[in-house]
Parts: sequence; C-alpha cells; structure tokens
Amino acid sequence: MYEIWLMLVIVYEIALSIWPWLLALAVLWLLLLMLARGGRAGGWSTCLPKAITLGVLVGVVIFFVTPIWNKSGLGEMKYWVDWANLLGIAVAWAVAGTLFAWPLLTWISKSRQTA
Repeated sequence: MYEIWLMLVIVYEIALSIWPWLLALAVLWLLLLMLARGGRAGGWSTCLPKAITLGVLVGVVIFFVTPIWNKSGLGEMKYWVDWANLLGIAVAWAVAGTLFAWPLLTWISKSRQTA
C-alpha cells in the first residue's frame, strides 16, 4: 500500500510543478469544445470512434516509449508497481489523447461540411 501512496504523491508533486502547463491545456481543451460545439449540430457521435482509435494509438506508443525516455527498458521493470505505473501513464495519455482528439475531429468535420 505504501508504494501506491508514494506513486500518488509523486504524481501530485509533478502536477504541482507543471500546473501552468496543465492550466493551459485545460483552457485549450475548453476552447476546442467551444469550437466544436458551434455551427451545425451533430458530428460528435461519428467522430468518437476515430478519437478513441487515436487515443489508443497514443497510449500504445507511450507505453513503449516511456521506458526509453527514462533511459531504461521493459526488461528492467521487475516490480508490479513499475508495471502499474507504466500502464497508468499510458492510460492517462490515451484518455487525454481521446479527450483532445474528439472535439478537434468534430470541429474539423463540421468545418468540412460547411465548406
């Protein structure tokens, strides 16, 4: 249990150190939502499968690239907490990729319909 608590504290401390970037990403996401919401109705449900596919691709890439960025490898991960941490990072990136791709793809498809 201590390892999980330590991992959560580390994630919290990292978020504290980059809070301006996180705030900028939140504002960008809200802007994308507003752009995708304007104009003609519809398009959200048709773009969701594409956004999920992009999010899953981002998660898979992050899963394999994160150990390399840390100058490590998948073979170096011996403890279950390491795997849980890597899987959590990949899932978080996949969710973030989906949440950003969905309004962006909806906005693009709506702009193509009006043009």
